[in-house]
Amino acid sequence: MKRLEACLLLESIPGMGWHRAQKMVAHFGSAEAIFETSTQEWNEIEGLGAIVCRELENWKQRLPVAKKRAQQIEDLGIQCLFFGTPAYPLALSFCADAPLVLFYKGALTFRDRSIISIVGTRQNTPNGRAFCEALIHGLAPYNPIICSGLARGIDIIAHRTALKAGLETIACLAHSFDRIYPPEHRKDALSIEKQGILLTDFLPGAVFNRANFPRMNRLIAGIAQATVIVESGVKGGSMNTADLAHRYGRELFAVPGRPSDLKSGGCHQLLLQQKTQVLTDPMDVVTALGWNQQVKSKAIQKPLFVELTPEEQQLFTQFKKEQKSHLDHLAFSLGWKVSTTASLLMQMEMKGMVRALPGKYFEWI
Repeated sequence: MKRLEACLLLESIPGMGWHRAQKMVAHFGSAEAIFETSTQEWNEIEGLGAIVCRELENWKQRLPVAKKRAQQIEDLGIQCLFFGTPAYPLALSFCADAPLVLFYKGALTFRDRSIISIVGTRQNTPNGRAFCEALIHGLAPYNPIICSGLARGIDIIAHRTALKAGLETIACLAHSFDRIYPPEHRKDALSIEKQGILLTDFLPGAVFNRANFPRMNRLIAGIAQATVIVESGVKGGSMNTADLAHRYGRELFAVPGRPSDLKSGGCHQLLLQQKTQVLTDPMDVVTALGWNQQVKSKAIQKPLFVELTPEEQQLFTQFKKEQKSHLDHLAFSLGWKVSTTASLLMQMEMKGMVRALPGKYFEWI
């Protein structure tokens, strides 16, 4: 059985859901390995449940449909990213509702890359446009990938500005590649394919409706190290994306406006709820994510015995699994914010416990 067929088959099992599917893939090593094991082994998976196991036992009846869908995807030239593989976006893989397979068009490598999601209202103000453009140009020297949702307003401004600045960009879609919404952004979508990717987890032919947008928003929030809300009312897709980013424990920034500005009401609400950091300058993002850390090597004699704080002990446990680890990987593994992890690593380096390496890698000394 091909991996794509196995992923589609697993996600089609009633009651399975993304979280259980992830659990099974992590346990058995791959989606296809699940269907090579016995019913008894399925029952041993904690939290899977007897009802889902019974549905899983009938997987052969669902296989023809999965094979047909997989063949359709291949025939359309759609490329895939599989959960649990190195090519899959690292940050998204730590989300409980991440899909087993992502579909994309274009070319982009996620490994060791920083991703910033920028979203906002569809009826942006001139100030919102100006800030969004200035933000991306300010971040450009650090070469992040800019992610958004291809919508009117702030989203499309973010994509177009990223393209002009020579940055790669991700457009997450609330539909399959059968269509582009809104249709007037079709030309932009073609440009993004050449300098980034179009990304979705919707199957070809899936019915498009507005109820799909929260599912798309989880990709925008989950794929990025940080999400920026430029302008937003108190309700809408941007606020949903912000809530998801907050739930995932990611860095969240909101751009403040005047108290009377309705298009800033959502940003002010997020700030009032203390869910977000205020953003007035691109360097706020750079500092929070530790991009500007220029840690100089110092001759520090490591003490023979070091008493670790509870947080340092958690990092030490992660380093025991692999001697060298990326900043983002450590943060997501522990469920911490990147800025919190970077600050703690710097303190530990000063104590002679860890060493900073190029590319935001660290190793235990």
